[in-house]
Amino acid sequence: MNSNLKLVKNLLEKRSARRKEGKFVIEGPHLIEEALLRSFGASEGKRANIIEFIVYCKKLPIVKKLEDNGVPVYKVSKEQFAELSDVEAPQGVLGVVRQFEHQFLDVFKAAKTLIVFCVGVQDPGNLGTIIRSADAFGASGVILSKGTVDLYNPKVVRATMGSLFHLPIITTEDEKETIGHLKEKNVKIVATTISAEKTCSQADLNQPLAILVGNEGAGLENEIVKLADEEVKIPMAGQAESLNVGISTAVMLYEALKQHGR
Repeated sequence: MNSNLKLVKNLLEKRSARRKEGKFVIEGPHLIEEALLRSFGASEGKRANIIEFIVYCKKLPIVKKLEDNGVPVYKVSKEQFAELSDVEAPQGVLGVVRQFEHQFLDVFKAAKTLIVFCVGVQDPGNLGTIIRSADAFGASGVILSKGTVDLYNPKVVRATMGSLFHLPIITTEDEKETIGHLKEKNVKIVATTISAEKTCSQADLNQPLAILVGNEGAGLENEIVKLADEEVKIPMAGQAESLNVGISTAVMLYEALKQHGR
């Protein structure tokens, strides 16, 4: 039991521990329900259980579901749980789950290819919002550069609101090489920049598409922008110079969805 509690703490605090163990922490009934559906949901047939174990201080209905599915559950005191929890208002239940093993080709399995490619996105809340938006607007997958914040950072996981369980998310060690592979698959590469002449509504997004989004402060590097087939910007009528990368990605996805006629 003590070793499990120590593992939870390490996974919450250290990216190196998450990499070494191949696991991460989810907290709250909603995220645990999403993990349960991914593990035992019937929509894609029987799938492997990704939930290692659950720690709880409140006997919520989700705990009984987990027990019924053979997931180990451990009860702790409210004080112990508060020490483990990564949030200000603990919800009484958390879980350790195995990381995903998506492959590059997984982002092409949907009926239409619509990929978000994050290059150097650093803020956990922004990445979580991007993943949630990608899920909401029907993206076929998300690709993360090695310079992007860890997908399994607790703040990223919370901000996705469970969407990280819904679509393929892969990490690449070489974004330039990956862009080349996307082009080999006849995917149009669109870079979002504030200096582009064409707006997203003027661009042709009704085709297999990868949307490049960059770092919050610096945006996309010129070397990456040069690899894109087209640069686009989001039209703005007010006085703001730019949009948060999470919001701008959502706008781009909405425009792509609209043009795809879904």
